[in-house]
Order: sequence, then C-alpha cells, then structure tokens
Amino acid sequence: MPLPILLDTDLGSDVDDELALALLWGSPEVDLRGVCTTYGDVGLRASIVLRMAELTGRAVVVQPGQSRPLSGEDVWWAGIEGAAYGALAPFPTRDGGSPSAGVRLLLEQAAGAELLAIGPLTSVAAALDAGLDVAGITIMGGDWRDPTVAEHNLASDHVAAKRVLESGARITVVGLDVTRQVRFGEPEIARFAARGELGRILAAEIRAWMARWDEDFEVPHDPLTALALLQPELFAFTPPVAVEVADSGAVRVVDRPGSVRIATGVDVDEARRAMADRIAAGLSVS
Repeated sequence: MPLPILLDTDLGSDVDDELALALLWGSPEVDLRGVCTTYGDVGLRASIVLRMAELTGRAVVVQPGQSRPLSGEDVWWAGIEGAAYGALAPFPTRDGGSPSAGVRLLLEQAAGAELLAIGPLTSVAAALDAGLDVAGITIMGGDWRDPTVAEHNLASDHVAAKRVLESGARITVVGLDVTRQVRFGEPEIARFAARGELGRILAAEIRAWMARWDEDFEVPHDPLTALALLQPELFAFTPPVAVEVADSGAVRVVDRPGSVRIATGVDVDEARRAMADRIAAGLSVS
C-alpha cells in the first residue's frame, strides 16, 4: 500500500525543499496527500509548488499555511524565492481564516498519514493545537551533537519548535550533524539538469545557492530527511528520548521519558545514490 504523506515546507529559499518535493514525486511508494507552505510569503511558496507540478505534469494539492512565527521574530527571506521560475501566477487563495487553509489541509488529510516537516514549525504547531493526529512526524531540524547551535528551522520559530518537539507526539528528527555528512556535487547537479525544464531550473538554483555561500557542493538537508522516512534502514537512530528547545532554538536531550527519535548516523554513499535516483525520477515529466 502507498505510504500517505503530508508535506509542510518553507519551499523557495534553499533549493533543498524543492529537491525534497521532487524526491517524494519520484518515490512510487508515496501517496502525497497535500502540501502546506509555511513561513513568510506562503502564497508565493504555494505558487512555486504549482509551477513545479505544471512543469512535470503532476497533480498536487497545496495550500498556504501560517506565515508569521509564533515567536514574533522577523521572517528570514533570502530574496531569491521564485526568481528562477520567471513570472509566477499569484496563488488563488480566497482564505484569510484561522487556522490557515494549509493547516486545515493537514487536519483534513491527517488520518493514517506521516507528516514530513522541513521548514519552521509554525504550521505544525498550529495543527497540533487544533487536534492534529498523524501516524508520526519527521522533522528536519536542530544540531543534536552541539547544544549551542541554533539551526535555522527551529531558530526561526523557537516557540513553535518547543510546542512540537515537547508535545509527546511520535517524532523522528534529522539534524545538521547528520545532514551535513551528505553532499551533492556536479555529477548529481548535471544529472538533475538533464531531466527536463524543472531539472534545469533546480540545477541553476543549486549553483546559485552554492555561489551564495561560496561552496562547491549542495547539502541536501531536506531530501535526506525525507529519505529517513522512506528508507530508515540507511540511518542509525536513538531510542525515543525527551528533548528541550531553548529560546535560541538550540536543542538538547534531557533525562526523562520521551517520544523523539534522533538520527545519529547515515550510510552516506547509499543515501546520496538513493536520493539522486528518486529526485531524478521526480523531475521527469509524468
């Protein structure tokens, strides 16, 4: 049976969110029930999802989620969101309700689904407050070897991160200490570029992102987190533990019973190959 998955994403800044969506499309065992865009200009993020689907001939259900962090912090905006796609049609939303349409989508499609959360956790926190009941939540966030590091997703809304990670829900989390072990280089980028118009766009975005940080590689944080959900045998995990989130967004394990399973290692070569295969398949026109 296909695995029902809901995606919560701040797609549009670091290209790895787009790569994660392509990975889900290229995974035949996945039934992608819906996409909730979160953090900042959620309408623009949803428009990018629709354009990606158009370029690959795929159907997708997407709705804008929560835009403002619960913490009240300013939204970090790279300034390049959507630029590689040319003119994007405004997302046809007529909804300004609370919770947002994206959160309602998560609630409506939750039964039996896994939630993959690869952005700030604002929409996930709102969904939990509204009674979200999913089979499990897989999160990209934190640095679990260094409790002084405040990773972007959790630091962008530490209030939401605390609400989610300390909720008691069944959670798997993949942090920077694991995602940074795997890199995409020119062989993977060239392979993606050869997979149609969306592949060319994402390859250009990867190269622009690498130039922004003066690096010659792309760290696929979010695709690797998706892979931890689909191929957990490639990873090592802790048993369920309890965690705490500081006001900075930094995280640490605490000595009491908990429900958060933390990735501690990955088969680097096999994970790189598996991600590249799935992403390449997802970039092809269906």
